[in-house]
Amino acid sequence: MIAILKRELVGFFKNSTAYLILSIYAFMSALFFGLNVVLQNTSYMGYYFGLWLFIVNIIIVSVLAMRFFSEERKNRTDQLIFTSPVSITGVVLGKYLGGMAVYVACTLINLVYVFIIDMFGSPDGGTNLANFIGTILLGCTMVAIALFVSSLTENAIVAAGGTAAVFLLLMMVDFVASFLYGLLPAWMKWFPDALQKMNIFLWYDNFAGGILDLTAVVFYLSVSAVFLFLTARVLERRRWR
Repeated sequence: MIAILKRELVGFFKNSTAYLILSIYAFMSALFFGLNVVLQNTSYMGYYFGLWLFIVNIIIVSVLAMRFFSEERKNRTDQLIFTSPVSITGVVLGKYLGGMAVYVACTLINLVYVFIIDMFGSPDGGTNLANFIGTILLGCTMVAIALFVSSLTENAIVAAGGTAAVFLLLMMVDFVASFLYGLLPAWMKWFPDALQKMNIFLWYDNFAGGILDLTAVVFYLSVSAVFLFLTARVLERRRWR
């Protein structure tokens, strides 16, 4: 696993991938911070960390999906991984941690904005900490989903587009559930409620308000584990084909 992690980090930082991702994140996050915090003359960053940063994270994680397995399959370097002494689980975890390292590096850029608010206002340190923790946990799930989507195709563009499509569909689940809730009879109300729970972004709400929600923590870690498991099964099946 450590060997795969080192390989991933070298691959990200040796070419321009990581720097491009960091640049995109810095530009877009600065834009949304200016529009939703500075121009609104507020020290509350929950809304910025919520909806607007979700958009940035979707773009960043979708770009990451291009490099996970799709590029390996296209260049036929995945065979080197399958024939290495590293287990499939080690390969998946190594690539996952490599992606998370880039994601966390991007998230740390937000510390600059916290410092700016601290210089000119009175930010709520507890709320900002909860938002950072929530953003990392959400990232754990998003990167795991991106890893799974990337394992299904050898086309990097399809991997990125498919990952973004999954996230956008998950964001729309809330609207679909609300629509169904008004149409279905009382005994069927459980269905839109269950459907709504599938929205990984909706579980972030308590973090945005400065609350460390243990249920949301368990949810994010559980969903991440499920998609890592599914990715390992996809690779295991391909390994013996």
